[in-house]
Amino acid sequence: MTQTSNSFNLREAKLDDMEQITTLFKETILHINSKDYSEKQVQTWASRAENTNKWRDRIRHQFFVVAVSGDQIIGFGSINQDAYLDTIFVHKDHQHEGVGTALLQKMLKYAQNKGKTEVYTEASLTARSFLEKHGFRTQKPQQKFRDGVVFVNFAMVKALE
Repeated sequence: MTQTSNSFNLREAKLDDMEQITTLFKETILHINSKDYSEKQVQTWASRAENTNKWRDRIRHQFFVVAVSGDQIIGFGSINQDAYLDTIFVHKDHQHEGVGTALLQKMLKYAQNKGKTEVYTEASLTARSFLEKHGFRTQKPQQKFRDGVVFVNFAMVKALE
């Protein structure tokens, strides 16, 4: 376990974490992302928490990190072998506490250690400014269709040192 501050630690996710991870995912979308997306978009996106096979695959096959405070997961992030930043979510009650930054730094270090020269992602409207603060640049806005609902997100990239 990596000590990051007095309030939380980072560690790799385990399959036993899946219930807390999917609950955090859903709650964050319903309470935080709802500021940037319509009710229909939020409901469609949050319902993806129920796809347990997808979450199980992420935990098993990606570098998937959780931020833990006591016995509660307060954030998570994942990056795949190709340096695609797949997820980064912070609990609605732990926004602006350095959790997202710590998770992102851990995943960037992972990509760097794998010899990657850049990390790329498809960022939500909500995550875009956070990622820009950490050196990601927007390549283009894009529209994605999920379950018949249109979402705007942003193809972004960050060069690694």
